[in-house]
Amino acid sequence: MNRLASLFATAAFAAVVFSAQAQESSSTPEVLHDGLLKVNLTDFISGKYSLSYERMLGNWSSVEATVTGIGMTTSDYTYTIAQPAMYTWDSFYPTLPADLDMEISGWEAQVGIRKYGWVDRGVPDGFYASAFLTAGSTTIDADERIRPVAFDPDTVTFEPGAFLDEIDHTLSVTKWGFGLTIGYQWLTKSGLGLDAYMGPMFRGITRTYLMEGYSAEEARDIVSQRTQQRYWMGPGPAEHYNGSTGPWFNGGLRVSLAF
Repeated sequence: MNRLASLFATAAFAAVVFSAQAQESSSTPEVLHDGLLKVNLTDFISGKYSLSYERMLGNWSSVEATVTGIGMTTSDYTYTIAQPAMYTWDSFYPTLPADLDMEISGWEAQVGIRKYGWVDRGVPDGFYASAFLTAGSTTIDADERIRPVAFDPDTVTFEPGAFLDEIDHTLSVTKWGFGLTIGYQWLTKSGLGLDAYMGPMFRGITRTYLMEGYSAEEARDIVSQRTQQRYWMGPGPAEHYNGSTGPWFNGGLRVSLAF
């Protein structure tokens, strides 16, 4: 609750500061453009494709809406999921190689209100603060394949890997959040520009695991243990598997086109 109150207090403080600055300004800034389309450059590394539209509401404010499609496939990830171990009776635990393929799909939506403060040639070219709401849903279909391995039947009386279940599963993730960003939007005379932003947010994450033969809780424990200990998660799947509810950080870089 204290973290939530702090986030609200930070957003309120920033809004008051920007509002006071605007009111004290000796002149009203020129509105250079009524609208801008933007593409997020930093989302690509995690399999996201975002398109934003910012619309001016007046001389100092604007509203921005963002829609994001999520689509990513990771494949041919080969890792060791069991290490060799020697026993007193000369048996051994062979190394078991495995491949984990993931297909990630989903969507996100965000809406925010911006308040510009210090501007250069005119709004929306300058510093701003923004408060936003966001929500989204993602589905991950994972397929693990444990490869056959050669072993000595004279020292091993069981099939290596027979006791290990492949963690084929489907993970459904829902997210929601809200937060504050501060940023700077730089525009050229032609209307091309960059929009850089960063700031704190609070997010909620709900996960549902579906794995044949196991309850949702059992599947969660099995998949979490295997993925955390044996697989390296890239920027795409890592956030869906390892992200937690609570305070977080939001930031990015967008290419702008004004009209």
